[in-house]
Amino acid sequence: MNLLEEIVKTKRSELEALKAVRPLESLLKEAESMKIEKRPFRALFATGPVIIAEIKPRSPSAGELITGSPLAIADLYAKSEANVISVLTDSTYFGGSNDLLKQVRARVPQTILRKDFIIDEYQVCETFLLPADAFLLIASILTGDELAKLLRLGTSLGLEALVEVHDEEDLEKALGAGAKVIGINNRDLETFETDISVTEKLMAKIPKGIFVISESGIATPDDVRRVRNCGIRGILVGTSVLQSGDPIKKISELKKAMYV
Repeated sequence: MNLLEEIVKTKRSELEALKAVRPLESLLKEAESMKIEKRPFRALFATGPVIIAEIKPRSPSAGELITGSPLAIADLYAKSEANVISVLTDSTYFGGSNDLLKQVRARVPQTILRKDFIIDEYQVCETFLLPADAFLLIASILTGDELAKLLRLGTSLGLEALVEVHDEEDLEKALGAGAKVIGINNRDLETFETDISVTEKLMAKIPKGIFVISESGIATPDDVRRVRNCGIRGILVGTSVLQSGDPIKKISELKKAMYV
């Protein structure tokens, strides 16, 4: 069992425990009765380049990324040029939580993307109620039918989704399910190695009308220009910003490279 398979197995166990306490029907009923103002996600890509800055306390590949309070990072991001704040809500492997997302949303004006290993309708309802504005779906851990089902549920709740792909099989699945925003992950989730050429290879196979971002392995303005030249509309950055001495300055540098 590789790490990704282990994470998904753990997530299934966590979901069983959650459903035993509060069933899906209860979440759906609450979601149907709530009116939550959502901040734009997909519409941002139509106005110009988008930078998604991530709050990720730790990762299996890089270890501890935030030594202080994640909320201090949120306060910095709130003053930065980031358009979207991505919050890891997986606790076991990435040190995040649903409570962290709630606290971040309360302190930043930007759109909030929930990043987790979402495999079930339960998590989509959770995402709406937290509330987040958009959520991540990883094509490699879902069948085409599962992906389409979760996208439809998100749409019915007023949520938008970022569908993450790493290879042609993932991409075919995402396009078949009707993904409108695709994230090309340069990191192999089985080996955790990064290779920006993944973006270059897959961009050539994505039809016009789909907004695309490049994720992972983007650390310098030259990296940004490299993926920008492929036609991507945004980048998702986490480790390179969190490990920099000045996150606001780092985000500004990367954002500028999206234009020149």
